[in-house]
Order: sequence, then structure tokens, then C-alpha cells
Amino acid sequence: MREPGTTTGVLIVGHGTASAVGAEECRRVAAMVAELLPALRVELGFLEIIEPSIDAAMDSMAAAGCREVVVVPILLFAAGHARRDVPEAVIRAAEARGIATRQAGVIGCHEAVVELARLRHREAVAGRPPVAPTRIVVVGRGASDPSAESQLRAFAEAAFEDAFGGAASVGLGFVAAARPTLDEAIAVAAAEAGDGRVVVHPHLLFHGHVETQVAERIERARREHPAIDWVVVGRLGADRRVAKAVAERARQAIAGDARMPGHGGVTGRHGPGDSASHETR
Repeated sequence: MREPGTTTGVLIVGHGTASAVGAEECRRVAAMVAELLPALRVELGFLEIIEPSIDAAMDSMAAAGCREVVVVPILLFAAGHARRDVPEAVIRAAEARGIATRQAGVIGCHEAVVELARLRHREAVAGRPPVAPTRIVVVGRGASDPSAESQLRAFAEAAFEDAFGGAASVGLGFVAAARPTLDEAIAVAAAEAGDGRVVVHPHLLFHGHVETQVAERIERARREHPAIDWVVVGRLGADRRVAKAVAERARQAIAGDARMPGHGGVTGRHGPGDSASHETR
């Protein structure tokens, strides 16, 4: 992290989790981002549950001499947190300290994360004999945002549509607030797989309650459909590819690239006392 005197900083905003493992994974990614952006001050702040808070991170930015902060939500998709909760919390903290902000896009379909998802899939099936038919179920956390389904579908298509030579069909499921539900997705996958294989791919960044929920549901599916080879893929985790995606979103915002690929959204600028100038779409 850069010494005091810098004028632009990068604030990575995590959602926050009660999982100590998940929190540590987020901190490790933030440290990797700092290594990838050595000329900038990089701080991590959490939206809720754990410290450091966004306010505390903004205090550190101000003490380091930052007059503008690029805010990068370490979130996979643009929904309520990225579009509303994070910008509102950041604006309040920034205005209180006379700091201008610029909003970067979410991770979305960044090619580094697409590559990592494919790697996690290969790790999960490594050593298992080929089985047909194979059904892949990509599982999202879920959100009330109507674009939740289209965003997850875009990622699933980018990661798996052509990744395995068309040998597997791909479906979606959500743990909460969106359709199809995880139960619905499992029912469809089980009917299509017969006595084949279902690979359940929770598209999650870090360890937390949602990953546990998915694992428990798949254990039940194993009991309900014992003829199927059920495989659960691991989370993305504290991988350098995640840090690469976050760092690139920060660079894009700094360069003024307003159109973020992979549902990254639109950058917006917000100066002290000028909340109307901030945009997040």
C-alpha cells in the first residue's frame, strides 16, 4: 500500500460475512489487488457484519491523502448491493471526509473469473470416468433484481456453453429470491441425467452460509437419486484470478471506461456535496 501523499485510492467493498474463512478469503484477495496496483492506495471495507467498515476504510484513505477514491465492489453481479447499498454507503462516508468517488463495475463475466470457474469444474471431476449424460447446474445466490437470471445465464454460457465440446447441458438455480429455485433446478437435472452425472456449480466468491446451504441440498439429492453421480464444484476462493478481475475493474474506472464488460455496469463520478452526479446502473 502506498505511503501518505497519494491523491487517488482504490476502495474494495466486500459484502461482509459471519464466516471467518470467507472473511479471510476476501482479505487475501484485497491484498493481492494491492500487489497488482502498487502505485495506488488500496483499502478494504465491508458493507455489513464485520470490520473494517466502509467508514473505517474511508478514514484510512483520507489519512493517506486520497482526494478521490475508486470504489470496486467485490461482487459477482450487479444487483441491489452493487446498484444501491454500496454506492449509498460510500457516498455518505466520502462526503463526510471531502473525498470524491468513482464507481467501478462488478466482476461479472471477466475472462479471468470465467477461466477460474472452468478450472474449479475440472478440479471437481478430476479422476472420475466420463459419464453421459452430464448436466451442469450453475447456482447463484439469488436476488430480487429482475436481471439476476439473465446475469447468471450470461456467465454460465460464457463459462460452459462451449467449454466441454457440447457434451453437457447447462441449467440454472438460485438459493433465494429468484427462479428457478435450487430445488427446481435439481429436479430438472435429475430427470434429465437419469443414471448419469449432475455437476452442481455454486457460483460463489467466498465461503459462507450459501455454500453450506447448497452442500446440504446436494446431500439430500444424493439420497433421493442414488443412481446419479452428484458432483459439487468448489467456490472461486482467494485466487489471484479474482484479484486480477477486481484490479482490472479499478483500472477501467480510473481510465474512464464507462462500459464494463460482463454486466460490470457504468462508472459514475461523485464529488463532495454533489450526490446527483453519481450514477450506478
